[in-house]
Amino acid sequence: MKLPSKLLGILLCLCLAHAVGAQSLAGHAAVGPGGVKRALLIGINRYNAVPGLQGSVNDVETMQEILTKRWGFLPRNITVITDEAATRERMLAAITDIVAQSGPEDTLYIHYSGHGSQVQDLNGDEADGLDETLVPADGRTAGVRDIVDDELDVIFSRLRARSAVIVLDSCHSGTATRSFDIRARSVPQDSRIDLYRTGVTGTRTRGITPLKKSQYVVFGAVADNEEALDGPVEGSYHGFFTYALARTLMTAGNDASPRAIMAGVSRELARIQTTYGRTSMPEPQLDGPTDALDRPLFAPLDSSGSTDAGTAPADARLAWLTAQPAASGKVRLLNGQALGAVTGSIWAIYPPGETQFPAGKARAVATVTRLIGRDAEAAVSGTDLSVESGARAVALMPAPSSSRVAVRILDVPGQQRERIEQLLRRHISNLDLVGNEQPARFLVDMKGQTVRLLTADGLYEVGHFEAGDENSAADVARVASRSARAAELLSLDNPASQLKVSASVVGRPLSGSRDIQLAAEVATARMHSRHADEPRSAGNSLQLAISVSADSYITIVDVDSEGNTNLLFPNSYQHADFHADGAVRAGDQVLIPDSLQAGNRAGFYWDYSPPRGTDTIRVFASTDLGVATSIRQRIAALQQPAHQGQAAVTRGIGGDLGALREDLGQTATRGIKVVADSHAAHSELTAPSGPIDWAATSVSVEVSD
Repeated sequence: MKLPSKLLGILLCLCLAHAVGAQSLAGHAAVGPGGVKRALLIGINRYNAVPGLQGSVNDVETMQEILTKRWGFLPRNITVITDEAATRERMLAAITDIVAQSGPEDTLYIHYSGHGSQVQDLNGDEADGLDETLVPADGRTAGVRDIVDDELDVIFSRLRARSAVIVLDSCHSGTATRSFDIRARSVPQDSRIDLYRTGVTGTRTRGITPLKKSQYVVFGAVADNEEALDGPVEGSYHGFFTYALARTLMTAGNDASPRAIMAGVSRELARIQTTYGRTSMPEPQLDGPTDALDRPLFAPLDSSGSTDAGTAPADARLAWLTAQPAASGKVRLLNGQALGAVTGSIWAIYPPGETQFPAGKARAVATVTRLIGRDAEAAVSGTDLSVESGARAVALMPAPSSSRVAVRILDVPGQQRERIEQLLRRHISNLDLVGNEQPARFLVDMKGQTVRLLTADGLYEVGHFEAGDENSAADVARVASRSARAAELLSLDNPASQLKVSASVVGRPLSGSRDIQLAAEVATARMHSRHADEPRSAGNSLQLAISVSADSYITIVDVDSEGNTNLLFPNSYQHADFHADGAVRAGDQVLIPDSLQAGNRAGFYWDYSPPRGTDTIRVFASTDLGVATSIRQRIAALQQPAHQGQAAVTRGIGGDLGALREDLGQTATRGIKVVADSHAAHSELTAPSGPIDWAATSVSVEVSD
């Protein structure tokens, strides 16, 4: 039995490499009781004969940092091949080489980021009659065929490693996007069938261990009929799945299982979905034997704990950057862009050699002000502005999302284009019309007299209106404005947090799970407005299940489809004995509200009413009541409309959310103290005995009439 065709939709990426070309796998890796951690990382932006990509090499560089700084892979045991060096011959040789060198106690990671495709199945082992392929850098040139899944099956059948993760960020349908920014990682099917009639693809492969009986885990970037996407995310280009995976692996615990990693990927994809105003995202797939899905993803570092200079042992809690003192009050984050150190992002600075990065114990906080090549320069704030050489920086908060709505108008005749621009400017107060040289959040085109607002890849329609219909234009404009406000809220995140918070919609159907396959939960929960005299139910009234890893104070915020920000919890309707001050104890799963039945203990319900569209619900947890109160005060200020009577209004990040970012950033060094209201004395929780910490998570709800 061959490995499933999803193998070529894969992406579980932990990658490497500054240099274009390859580092040799050869060498004398010290083998301890835990074996050797080996990785092969391939990323292709530049192709000889097919359209290029923008994020594949960034994927590789990001994952190199994460593998070495967080997961104990030694640089000498990681092979990287990028761009022109990633020929068909070199890719197959490198894959064969790493499989041959792997021993029975080793941990193996293989990642491919680039185009995928399909070709006619010549040996009858594909139900749909098509083999999946990887497209090498020299693919589609004269005499060079793609790398077919049958070829990979033969090589992978020889794997002896104790654990192996195989990841390919690519897809195969060949659907073209309409955006310069977001591109599908696939090219059309190869029709040169004669090239594929010889070699392993012409024979059936025997003796291959079925995946169900192996110990290998496969993460697929997308389902078979979906596109793996490549585009700008928070300041740089990446594969969307790679980005989500990288952010998850930067902070995942040593015992994180593939299931837990998949849950983290789902949360990160939801953030990207909101940023681009999409109604859906590709659904990653997880394949592997049932027991392997619940074991730690990576085996521990060998017991000797040996590492190369500048590489942290595997027990580093977070991926980190080396920080070097620069000009007065500044610090330089080396290779900062690999871990997302873009302008506006906030980093916590710890002493050299730190591995646990405890909350509230950072030496300083630094905000990135400019990029210098691959490095980032940041301004230091705090009581002590001195930074030691070799200090370590961990991500504290991503860069704020722009409060502007970037829209690119596609090929529209001049007179109609002018009319469309007037309509958009009238109804989107924070509009930026951008050209091909700037990233866009939405695209606009015209079919007949219908104006369409499209997602940034041009594949999905967000809304439409007739060119002369002012009311419909205003409705579409509100959808665009809402994405900016929701994205601002989602940028309030704390990847360095030791506090874990989870939230889900009660009654929401989960994606189906077969024996060896799980789909990531990226679909939005669907509900409808509660009509008069309609019984309250999980379909029309929101109920959340929430849990935290430490005693915390919960704050729940909603951004509706028109960009309105609402503080849902705590609220003035709740009963005094229902989680006073939003207090939730560690390990408890609580329902908010506790019931949808009349006379519940909460004293309130969250019934849905217009407007229809997608709501983003952000759940904040803090171990300190003062921090929770600050969040609530800042969010409450946003509930007042900035300009009465204007159809679509979004305040900028420089306003109340900007102040909240500053408040939350200071918790890394000393916490913030806010005078709480009169209810503080009745809190169910005692003051935190340890450092102040906070975290956030989100759920999305699509509301129909």
